[in-house]
Amino acid sequence: MSKTIYYLGAGASYGRRNKTGNIVEGIPIVAEIPEMFEEFKDSIKTTLIPDGAIRLQGIYQTDNHSVSRAKEMMLSDIDSIIMGIRAHSTIDTYAKKLFLIKNYLQLEKLKDVLCSFLIWCQAKYPLDGRYDSFFANVLEADILMLPKNISVISWNYDSQLEFSFRAYSANKMLPVFDKNSDKGFQSLPNCGRIFKVNGSASFFDAPIFQVIQDSNSYSVEVLLIMLYSNVRADTQLLGYNFKTHLSFAWEKSSNNDKMMEYIKDTVSDTEQVVVIGYSFPFFNREIDREIFRYMSNLQTIYIQDINPIAVSQTLEAVLRGLHGINIVTIPNCDQFYLPKEL
Repeated sequence: MSKTIYYLGAGASYGRRNKTGNIVEGIPIVAEIPEMFEEFKDSIKTTLIPDGAIRLQGIYQTDNHSVSRAKEMMLSDIDSIIMGIRAHSTIDTYAKKLFLIKNYLQLEKLKDVLCSFLIWCQAKYPLDGRYDSFFANVLEADILMLPKNISVISWNYDSQLEFSFRAYSANKMLPVFDKNSDKGFQSLPNCGRIFKVNGSASFFDAPIFQVIQDSNSYSVEVLLIMLYSNVRADTQLLGYNFKTHLSFAWEKSSNNDKMMEYIKDTVSDTEQVVVIGYSFPFFNREIDREIFRYMSNLQTIYIQDINPIAVSQTLEAVLRGLHGINIVTIPNCDQFYLPKEL
């Protein structure tokens, strides 16, 4: 199906920083998250809850008192997650520890808070401009979709791809296959496909950016508190269902088998992979190996990263047993790399 696969990690949404290291565009990477969490907490803490009824566009209505109580619960959860993050080297390490010791309640809190944090970041900062350039280069003019010879496999929770695509077509949706979708998977389209193998930072299947843009009567902090107040409640009888749509590599979902089947169909004749901002961490290695073993025609892997040599060394563990693949390092990260084969 797709001759070229873009394989994305957190560095693909890094964007730009100013001379003092503050974010100009994009979202925080792992090393920036602890400090940014404090700013996120302060933003929620200082948010004023509107008086009277509060409506989430097209979804549900609640009241000032309920949202105020939810704010206090959210702040308490953020505090506990900040303490956990500080005590561990990365969020993934903290999450895996909670999983191993079966502290599932705290693990769910971690995912709920992380989901809220990433939505807040994307509302606060401009998009990583490289996604815009990527779409300008590769979208097919007549249908405004990825050509069928280019697909994307993303380990990222963010919605930078979906946000950026809105500038090209506000009425169309990219064919995104989300590990944690509530509605299952659509049929495979005859165009490029996007797979989010860890899910998305959203609380429902509809892209979160639409709710943010459509609910401009409230700040993003108010919207997040409203969503957070229901994320662990059974609300299906009321006509809506909220849950955190991100997860970690070792967590399974009802879509796992179908997603891997669809990925296999998409990458079976892949000849080149462009790895952008992804370090092939050990936590993800089992799935990375499975995906790369589907690529029986793979010839070249381009690694675009500020430290591509280090990435190529960890990639060796993923490619163990696979031979004859050419590794090309690309240290220039100003734009997403467009291989000569395109």
